[in-house]
Amino acid sequence: MTETMTEPEKVQRRSVLRGAGGAVAACVVMLFLVVLGSQIFFQLQGYPGSGWGAVALHALAAAIAVALQRIADRRRGVVSALASLAVVATAAVTLWLFWWS
Repeated sequence: MTETMTEPEKVQRRSVLRGAGGAVAACVVMLFLVVLGSQIFFQLQGYPGSGWGAVALHALAAAIAVALQRIADRRRGVVSALASLAVVATAAVTLWLFWWS
């Protein structure tokens, strides 16, 4: 090859499932921040709010979702897909336990 010729760059394929998992993980983190902010607001107003236990479990769910998304972003294949699905499952369990049940 001459100096002017270059090899084609490898294009990394991005999975739709991995992208969806990242969006869901970001939403779980935002949900935690909203729950934390509302708890602080209601405590300052003299109301009980949803409780610090709910805030702590939302924080745990956000940490789990981010950790699983990091695994999905750094691995390939089945491991990445399972980690992305676990992010969605974590969000679903959190919404079911604290918002829909």
